[in-house]
Amino acid sequence: MTVTVIIVTLNRPDCVRKCLECLEAQQPRPEQVIVIDASADERTAEVMKAFSRAEYVRTDVGYGHMTRSRNLGLLRATGEVIVFLDDDAFAHEHWLRELLKPYEDPSVGGVGGRALNNQPGEERLGVAEIGRLTANGQVLGHFAADPGKALDVDHLIGCNMSWRRSVLKELGGLRDDYPGTDVREETDLALRVRKLGYRLIFQPTAVVTHVGAPQAKGKRFDVRYAYFASRNHMVLLIRNCGPMSGILARYSTHLIGSSLMDCARRSGGALVRL
Repeated sequence: MTVTVIIVTLNRPDCVRKCLECLEAQQPRPEQVIVIDASADERTAEVMKAFSRAEYVRTDVGYGHMTRSRNLGLLRATGEVIVFLDDDAFAHEHWLRELLKPYEDPSVGGVGGRALNNQPGEERLGVAEIGRLTANGQVLGHFAADPGKALDVDHLIGCNMSWRRSVLKELGGLRDDYPGTDVREETDLALRVRKLGYRLIFQPTAVVTHVGAPQAKGKRFDVRYAYFASRNHMVLLIRNCGPMSGILARYSTHLIGSSLMDCARRSGGALVRL
């Protein structure tokens, strides 16, 4: 089974270097590696000179268009399996070999692996809730957890995910209109793949370390990030479940309740301090 790895990057030359070094150490190696670079300078282009096997594509799509860059890579891809790997996700030994194993089953449309954050106890946190879309519309991750076996899941983590190219072609690629931080674009793809009748597998032996490099704009999980995450999540549910669906109603109720509880906690804390 042939593989194309697509790496999208923006102003992170050192991350790209480390990411490609980890790919070159894989056994087997991917048949095709494509780096889509939206950087404003030439530093990443200079790094790429040391990796002659990788295809380098410069684009001017700029910040906030990661999904569009992924689709650009997809247009050039030739592999039967397409892997999307973040530039700050560094593959462990045997990562690719393990990622490919579930594709022996033709009912599997996508496979993702663990993404370690180097946090204490992360291998146990949320081990029973990995990759779930709950009945009240929440999307649970816990992709650093290790359940000890492969699991069927509802969605995959964007920094370490793969898909059959035939399935992506059937869907027309990724939707590139989840703005801001591109939050939920990979979840949208996962839900659409499942609607086609394919299984999604979390393969805990396909491991990357996700270092979480600095953002091109703002900070990870700042107010701006929170706004777009919330906005895009609502769009995700409306598109994939319907505007009149019970799951959307339950999520809205949950969101209002959580906001009221947070407001009460903040007000109580302010009162105590006063």
